[in-house]
Amino acid sequence: MTKGKKQFWQENHTVSWEDTALDNHLSITAMNRFLLQAAVNHAEHLGFGFTDTSKQDLSWVLLHINLQINRLPAWKERFSVVTWPSRVKAITAFREFEIKGEQGEILCTATSEWSVINLKTRRPQRMSSLDNLINNVTDKVSLDMPFFKLDAKLAFEELFSVKVRYSDMDMNAHANAGKYFDWLSDAIYEISGTNDVAFISFNYLHECMLGDTLTIEKSKETPLFIRGRKTGENKMAFWAKIELKKSPAPL
Repeated sequence: MTKGKKQFWQENHTVSWEDTALDNHLSITAMNRFLLQAAVNHAEHLGFGFTDTSKQDLSWVLLHINLQINRLPAWKERFSVVTWPSRVKAITAFREFEIKGEQGEILCTATSEWSVINLKTRRPQRMSSLDNLINNVTDKVSLDMPFFKLDAKLAFEELFSVKVRYSDMDMNAHANAGKYFDWLSDAIYEISGTNDVAFISFNYLHECMLGDTLTIEKSKETPLFIRGRKTGENKMAFWAKIELKKSPAPL
């Protein structure tokens, strides 16, 4: 552990009006935004964030995230996001998350896998080049579940299409990772009429660039298998597996 640095990072929040969904609870889009912002801030604190990696023309890219949702906080409710780096592989690294309620109860757990790409070649780099990362990983895993792999044989049908616009972009010149959760949330609601989600396994496959058009689709066999297809190149931008909360059985 690097001296004077926080291995576990906590950020405290209150659910604001713009963070809520129709049910007056934190939206999954806002939840994802809080998680990713905590990851960015902690990486900056530990010395392997964009400020440092950009000096080598490198940047982090999110590949996968699994989220187990017990309960989402309501409007005006206070909550905290805790995050820490965990396992490291040759060309990927993992980051864990917990969302806690005011009494310390676990509202959500998440595990994510990231790579570092060269901004000029867009190719992944080896983790061994990031000393500040290697020196700050922990053994604690928040959610030990495999990331979802989509069966290529499944048939899909269109829900809606979107165009990547200027407001979707970030400093890496591609659509911000959080924007994908906007598309996902809209797809879930079109399919089920609710965003009362228990589990999300989300996989980022290809960058979405300014002007790209995506077709958001659902599986005909399993509607809550959702994917985004880049129509111009016929490449998968993302795919996801969703599980909704079960309604209580009638008495």
